[in-house]
Amino acid sequence: MSRLPTLITSRLIIRPLNINDTYDMFDYAHRDNVGPRAGWLPHQSQAESETVIRNMINQTMTDTNIGIFALEYKDNRKMIGTIGIHRYDKKNLSAEIGYVLHPDYWGMGLMVEAVTRIIAWLFDDMGLYRIECGHFDFNHQSKRVIEKCGFTFEGISRKKIFLQDGSRSDLYHYSILKDEYDNKQLPWQKEKE
Repeated sequence: MSRLPTLITSRLIIRPLNINDTYDMFDYAHRDNVGPRAGWLPHQSQAESETVIRNMINQTMTDTNIGIFALEYKDNRKMIGTIGIHRYDKKNLSAEIGYVLHPDYWGMGLMVEAVTRIIAWLFDDMGLYRIECGHFDFNHQSKRVIEKCGFTFEGISRKKIFLQDGSRSDLYHYSILKDEYDNKQLPWQKEKE
């Protein structure tokens, strides 16, 4: 596979990121309450957002990255966030998910909807056995998404991440295994039964 597919949920089109997403990315990436939660500084211009998108596109289907999906909200066709699949380990069939969402869309369950669709794709179509995810100690919204998606807490890397403001943060680690997915042990799978 050389290109990411387009995946559909009830409210989202999860598709490959493209340069036309620059304005929409800048709309959320310039805000002080977005990037720092994920370890990056707010974007200072649309040109910076365009450079970031170009770099993300160049990291699609490489030896260590599966790629970055854009989250397009069906109601208004706006790109409202991204989900990236990084640290791809072909030998051990594992990868790590990371995500960001426009703050105007927080609290609507959209990221859980998107992440669970990506989990299904990674297990069913990409053949992964293990999916990892993590969050900084202060990112309680991300923790809620991770828990609702059924990731199992594995541990804490104490003060591992050096943040932009000069402080350090613990990094919390989680995973989901294909066996758990296949046996329908995840909370969102049980809700559909």
